[in-house]
Amino acid sequence: MLALACGDKVLRSRLAGLLWDQSNDAQARMSLRHALSELNSLVNGRIPGLIEIEREAVRLNKEKCWVDVDAPGDHFGRLLQDLDGISAAFDAWLASERLNFEERRRAGLERELRQLAGGDAAPALQAAVARKLVNIDPTHEDAVRHLMTAFAKMGDRAQAIREYERFRQELHGRLGLSPSKETVGIYDAIRRAASGADEPKPHDAVVGRATTPGQGSQPSIAVLPFRNLSVEAGHDYAAEGLVEDLIESLSHVPSFFVISRLSTLAFRDQHRLPREIGEVLDVRYIISGSMRVAGDRLRLTVELTDTESGAVLWSSKLDERFFDMFEVQGRLAEAIVARVAPHLRAAEVARVSIKRPEHQDAYDLLLRGQEHMHNPVQAVFETAGPLFEAAIEREPRNAMALAWKAYWHVLRVGQGWSSDQARDTLEADRLAARAVECGTMEAMAFAVHGHVAAYLHKDFNAAVGSFETALQINPNSARARLWNAATHAWMGRGAEAVEMVDRAMALSPYDPLAYAYSGIASMAYLADRQYARAIEFALRCARENPSYTHAYRAQIFALVLAGREREARTPARQLLLLEPNFTVEQFRRKSPACAGPLADLYCEALAKVGVPASLASAL
Repeated sequence: MLALACGDKVLRSRLAGLLWDQSNDAQARMSLRHALSELNSLVNGRIPGLIEIEREAVRLNKEKCWVDVDAPGDHFGRLLQDLDGISAAFDAWLASERLNFEERRRAGLERELRQLAGGDAAPALQAAVARKLVNIDPTHEDAVRHLMTAFAKMGDRAQAIREYERFRQELHGRLGLSPSKETVGIYDAIRRAASGADEPKPHDAVVGRATTPGQGSQPSIAVLPFRNLSVEAGHDYAAEGLVEDLIESLSHVPSFFVISRLSTLAFRDQHRLPREIGEVLDVRYIISGSMRVAGDRLRLTVELTDTESGAVLWSSKLDERFFDMFEVQGRLAEAIVARVAPHLRAAEVARVSIKRPEHQDAYDLLLRGQEHMHNPVQAVFETAGPLFEAAIEREPRNAMALAWKAYWHVLRVGQGWSSDQARDTLEADRLAARAVECGTMEAMAFAVHGHVAAYLHKDFNAAVGSFETALQINPNSARARLWNAATHAWMGRGAEAVEMVDRAMALSPYDPLAYAYSGIASMAYLADRQYARAIEFALRCARENPSYTHAYRAQIFALVLAGREREARTPARQLLLLEPNFTVEQFRRKSPACAGPLADLYCEALAKVGVPASLASAL
């Protein structure tokens, strides 16, 4: 509170009223005297005169210290995080201070962005500032327009369209609004330029055509969520299972670029034109359909659509008995693969089959467990473990459930949420090995097996071997590519890590676990010594999941290595609030990054921002 007063005196009566509003005046003054006495002995003993305590007021001498909120920088964390709830009066003051803090940051970035745009600065510079604005306010429309235009000028049309779609979803979800006509106009101009139409370009954008996964030579496809037309809402999971099964089947074909199911969930119950969906997801084809269950009968309607022309290339209606669901899925996958890619050999089509659980309820439990794992709240996250366990009890050889349960144990260790790291490590090992044993053609099993080897045991060679096997089975396994990128970042192979994480994010652009992709992207850019990009992705990671400790470690590393040590002290405090027992010694012992060539740099960065060397030094 003294720091935010900018060196002005703060009346003792105001401090007492804000911090002890439930006490009577005498008790509040007594509490304040005790607090000031403790503060004086703690602070002024080290820096004499830093806190000036008078009879009626208190003041912070700003000439003797550095205050992070007054310094320019890229860190836009929540002001005084985790101090809510001290008192009603303090909460009201804090809300006002946070608003002022964000407004100052926003105004500074808006000025910088206007100067860059007015001076016709390079698109990459404009994009960097616009991304900072979007990081603190995802609904900042002017920043999004500059960001779209900058990406278009750089030839990355697909990313420009993805930024528009993210903004559209944020604006609708937070405020119930739609983008303005100007923003939609930029979006339409980028789309028209991509199709070769001669249209005026807003913001003088040079929206050249770019080769992307959707527009290149590789067939790209997305399977949209199937509509459940049944009376019973309980069949929603059956529809989701059908979509995931189809995506897995298509993903086994090396010639396809297949968007993940979790990314296509953003289009559930949306009425969008095929061309628009194709541009947002950057795919050439989409598969959509509906499912209706009545008694023991299943009716499935499926369409394959060309997103460029909007033409329906293939459609089918299937009527089957409900207990034949999985057999129907297999035949459906084979029919679609054969129709979309007639040049594939019969042997490739035969490989699309995957192992499925014998009981549908096991699949439901698996999907529910995945949803709970996406939640940043620890209490909700913990409920995913029993759901995976229940799925395994119903289907002991369910490789997907075994793999996800193993990944759940890895995340517990990584987040510092494990009460027994040795036990979680043993369980992750056991489940990952079992998943590989039961799912010899299941890419997720090998991907998790590799992640366990890299993260928990720092065995990078074994990890890379598992990832290669996963990608041979399914070249479109986003998580195999993501964890492979992380492993290469820990090994110090930055350029390779960046290439891999870019591919992973393209495969799963709207994954609910987006924070994991942003966090690993930050480490990849860090290993490649692109510190500005590393900071950007670390900030995005923290915004997507404020409880994800890796986001703050990545910020510390990138800021310190970029020469911005003072700014790094803010994420250091947030890290220690989330993980009070975190130390440099613990990081060196536990983190896979400490088995690579950058270990000393990371440990030195932590030490520079005040992370204790060990628990003994912290005490």
